[in-house]
Amino acid sequence: MNKMSLKSLLKSNTEWVLKSDCEFDTLGMATSKYPGKRVLSFISDEKYVESIINNKDIVAIICTEKLYEKYFASNNYGVIIAKDTKKMFFQIHNMLAQTDFYWKRFNNEISQISSISKNAVIGEHSIKIGDNSIIEAGVVIHPGTIIGSNVIIRSGTQVGTTGFQFNKIGNEVFQIITAGRVVIKDNVEIQHNCCIDRGVLGGDTVLDYNAKLDNFIHIAHDDYIGERTFITAGAKLSGRVVVGKDCWIGVNATISNGITIGDNCKISLGSVVTKDVPSNTIVTGNFAIEHSKFIKFVKSIR
Repeated sequence: MNKMSLKSLLKSNTEWVLKSDCEFDTLGMATSKYPGKRVLSFISDEKYVESIINNKDIVAIICTEKLYEKYFASNNYGVIIAKDTKKMFFQIHNMLAQTDFYWKRFNNEISQISSISKNAVIGEHSIKIGDNSIIEAGVVIHPGTIIGSNVIIRSGTQVGTTGFQFNKIGNEVFQIITAGRVVIKDNVEIQHNCCIDRGVLGGDTVLDYNAKLDNFIHIAHDDYIGERTFITAGAKLSGRVVVGKDCWIGVNATISNGITIGDNCKISLGSVVTKDVPSNTIVTGNFAIEHSKFIKFVKSIR
């Protein structure tokens, strides 16, 4: 990623006011972590002040004059003042997404000892495929996809797709450009008709070593799937989901956005997960709760 100063952004809009300058190298939400990065974020509501202050990755913010005077004037943040902070944040993102700010394009790097079907569709640039990988007929690999060695991707799957990311700002529907990548580590297998979105704010959607995906699975933007985790048919993971190592996600399970699932967890079939799941836990139901509690409840109503 490239560093950029807040001052350089003001050239694109004279309505924004610079209070203090600094450099940043990525954009991010108040509650997300970006270790080692210098993050530009925004705040549109007073309830997020604590999240901003407690997030040590954030070095620069877009905020209103009122919030600046009340909370940030005496802090060491880089600050831009705007009336509609959320809209400005995503305008900046969309502008940077069309440059090399998040990652630089490169010529495709595809191993000569991988098996790529002539009926697969490989994007024109910025794709890596390691040794001994298999890409079957009907697979579509979009730019910004990094695939390791010994990876198998079965027919009908699309990798590196555009995330479903829109914002309503007043009566306007504002599209957010998907600017991240997909990274698939060694020995991953993705079966038929899956869809794996790229990260949105320049981050990566990651399938770690030996992760296995069954048919008809949707992995949304900025998800992380841990080593040796198995996800079975029809599961749907919303954006920014983190799944630990050695987990099992059952058939047709649904994981809400921003959820963290620890290591060695089991999500029973059909479960709807709306809260974080600690390591070594089994959850069941809609909404999902600890499995033994669910069974006890079911017995109580029969």
